[in-house]
Amino acid sequence: MCGDVVGIVLSGETESMGALQPIHMIVVLVIVLIIFGPGKLPQLGKALGDGVRELKRATVDEPAAQAASPQVPATTAVAAAAQATWNCPKCQALVPATDRFCGMCGAPHDATQKTPASNAAL
Repeated sequence: MCGDVVGIVLSGETESMGALQPIHMIVVLVIVLIIFGPGKLPQLGKALGDGVRELKRATVDEPAAQAASPQVPATTAVAAAAQATWNCPKCQALVPATDRFCGMCGAPHDATQKTPASNAAL
């Protein structure tokens, strides 16, 4: 009788229950049991549950956290970005201070080279 059920399942004569059928779930559970062993299954289940719980908490608390965070004025962000730049010696484009190469022409940033702003201070 068991062979008949396997033959029917393998021949595709059963009704489709979606992507995962019960036999697929059993095979996956057996593979998980072989890989992790019976001692690790409770820890694996706890970690999976904690992950789902944290995901739910993050999706529910996200709109509240965005409303509570202070908005930085755009003028302050622009002023800070303008101060943290260097001029490319090749194309004279403004490049963020954290970049090692110019985004326009690809010229490398020479840290020992003085920018026009620092030359004026001398």
